[in-house]
Amino acid sequence: MKTIEEVKTECKYADVMTKEEFLQEVSDGCINSFDGCGYFHDGEKETNISVWDDSLTWNDVKKYPYVCWYNK
Repeated sequence: MKTIEEVKTECKYADVMTKEEFLQEVSDGCINSFDGCGYFHDGEKETNISVWDDSLTWNDVKKYPYVCWYNK
């Protein structure tokens, strides 16, 4: 699995954070669905799975260590 620094280098236009950091940002009201879009990263590559997909459960996303966030 790649480190967060490696993922940040590869995803030049995204703000890369851990899944936990992203969840805290959402919980604190710093990020919402109107601010941009984000996709889970599996540790090797960015997925096309949106962080705003309401059909996902914790079991679906717990395996993803990172989020690639794109501000509008």
